[in-house]
Amino acid sequence: MYRAAGTLALCGTFLLGASSPALAAPPPKVQLKIVDAVKGGATKTVWLHCAPLGGTHPDAKTACRQLQQVKGKPSQLNVSPNAACTREVQPHAVVVVGRWYETRVHWAKVFANGCQVKAATGAVAALA
Repeated sequence: MYRAAGTLALCGTFLLGASSPALAAPPPKVQLKIVDAVKGGATKTVWLHCAPLGGTHPDAKTACRQLQQVKGKPSQLNVSPNAACTREVQPHAVVVVGRWYETRVHWAKVFANGCQVKAATGAVAALA
């Protein structure tokens, strides 16, 4: 009898523990949606999360590091200022919106081609 009561008490403890809601992880301190739309071509969209790293960005670690260097201001990115880009015309519209810690981010720029996007934004807009 005591054994059965002990087993029931133990099972009840496991059931109560299993039914308690799991604690949700806090949201990342940086959440940015990055879009690269090519005129006449594909539009790529990713999420970049920093602190902690995550999202769907293919190189979140490098992108977060590059944005950290400019305090989350995409307009100040200039990763490869001496890049030798061709004069190819294939416009890319790049948009970065979201939150960098406590600051709202809303930045957009049109580049003449993909080489200029890479030179200016580095890993941030490298969405392939």
